[in-house]
Amino acid sequence: MLVIVSANCLTAFSQNYVLKEGDLLFKDTRNNAISQAIKDVTPSASNFSFSHVGVLFFENNEWKVLEAVPEYGVRISTLPGFSSYAKGEEVIIVVGRLKTNYPFDLEKLIEYGKKQLGKPYDNPFSWNDEAFYCSELSYKMFSYAGQNHAFTPKPMTFKEEGKDHFHPTWIKYYNELQVAIPEGELGINPNAMATSKSIDLLFELP
Repeated sequence: MLVIVSANCLTAFSQNYVLKEGDLLFKDTRNNAISQAIKDVTPSASNFSFSHVGVLFFENNEWKVLEAVPEYGVRISTLPGFSSYAKGEEVIIVVGRLKTNYPFDLEKLIEYGKKQLGKPYDNPFSWNDEAFYCSELSYKMFSYAGQNHAFTPKPMTFKEEGKDHFHPTWIKYYNELQVAIPEGELGINPNAMATSKSIDLLFELP
């Protein structure tokens, strides 16, 4: 089922938006093959379709993001670094925040993320190993921080809605990894987190 919500449903903060530690930063990257393949097999939120997510925190007088990326694994990025993009890409960052009835321990949230620094990126998207992909890291950070009900891991699919064959980009991706496509295995993706009833999508970063 494709979830469509008008972009007008984003809470309007105009120039007076306020970032908060523990916010989720959802990235919609366009003109990127893997990002597009993720979007093609996952329901989208509003007029956006997210392929990456990180968790925001404040340290040494600047905003930073805990994230897992293919090139470096789990790392801390500056906010401008998180928002950067490759030549030819277009990036939109949307700020999401857990609703007040989904509390969590901020200190433990950041503690867990920092404990994973330097761990490899989870290229096969496996749930039960020592590597992390972006939404897996974010989910497990909140789980460690005491919030186990905000998001629900579900069986993954690598097929487009209404089709019974795998997306060609994913076939190529897993052939290069020389592992089987983990169809039906437990996982979570940025779009699933963004469409959760626990999340308010607040505003786009300028």
